[in-house]
Amino acid sequence: MDNASKRITIKDIATQTGLSIATVHLALAGKAGPKEETRRRVLQTAKELNYQCNSAASSLKRGVTRIAAILPALTQDNLLYYEPIWRGVRAYCRDAKDFNIELVELPYVNQDSVSVPLEAVGRARGERKLSGLIVLGDIEPEAGRALRDLSDQGTSVVLVNSDTPEVGRICCIQAENYLLGRIMGEILLGRTPRGGPILVCAGEKSTPANADSTRGLNDYLEEHDANREIYALHYGNDMNGLYRRLVERFEKDRGITGCCSVTARGSVQLARALVDTGLAGRIPAIGSDVFGENIENLKRGVFQNLMFKNPYQQGWLAAEYLFKHIFRNQPTGDTTIFVKSEVVFQSSISMYKE
Repeated sequence: MDNASKRITIKDIATQTGLSIATVHLALAGKAGPKEETRRRVLQTAKELNYQCNSAASSLKRGVTRIAAILPALTQDNLLYYEPIWRGVRAYCRDAKDFNIELVELPYVNQDSVSVPLEAVGRARGERKLSGLIVLGDIEPEAGRALRDLSDQGTSVVLVNSDTPEVGRICCIQAENYLLGRIMGEILLGRTPRGGPILVCAGEKSTPANADSTRGLNDYLEEHDANREIYALHYGNDMNGLYRRLVERFEKDRGITGCCSVTARGSVQLARALVDTGLAGRIPAIGSDVFGENIENLKRGVFQNLMFKNPYQQGWLAAEYLFKHIFRNQPTGDTTIFVKSEVVFQSSISMYKE
């Protein structure tokens, strides 16, 4: 019987390599013990024999595998973007229920921003036997150091939406934020007079996703229209304060020729300010993310485009990559995995569900 017609077992790999079954098991599981050269030989032989780990059976022997998600709590503002990420994580864990996965939800509220605080990581440290974590990649420094300690102790960490490599994550799932920023710059360049000022709701400076999007937009406009002035408004959780600043800027400088937001929350306030200052539909405007209010503002012409970052898919893939790492010891390859992001037009809005 050839390898294609029978299931290859650990015993087969041990016979092929001349190693003990125990050594092969440790090497395949990525556990301490075998030398690196031995581990490579085992993995290569497993690949050549087309060995497939019976993950479901292994999980039953192992018992319940507990993973935790550290993401923003679903307060009113956070519903717009982070609720789909939560749904993606939950949906994958439901689909993988045969593997005895228990999802521990550790939502947090940060009064000043959406960054992961130390308190949230502390709650994860207090949980028993966590095999992995899905964490928002916007992380406060002290929380990042605590997360690195957990990673060094063997807890697998996958980041979502933003990347902070120094925490020891195995990978990050995110939108192509820099590219999306460049696309916004290209759209605005084509719809506004050369040199005309652009206003940008730029989110939090400390948030990598926001910073990357804003940098992409700035870089594109600098490359193609270097004399253009860009007003970047940074903000935390004070949405009413952002609205007042937007209205003030629009009323102070009626020469603004276009505007955009790199965040969902900023998009809501930008649309509100455009309507209240009478500029809606008179200057090009681009919002971020697809949800009820943004869909209506696109239909009404307040926005001409939306940048769709696919947060549900980010959550789903974060859970999937963590699953594969824990149960199948699969390397992630590239440490940054980009989800497909899209530009939404009025004519294509029917392709997207709220």
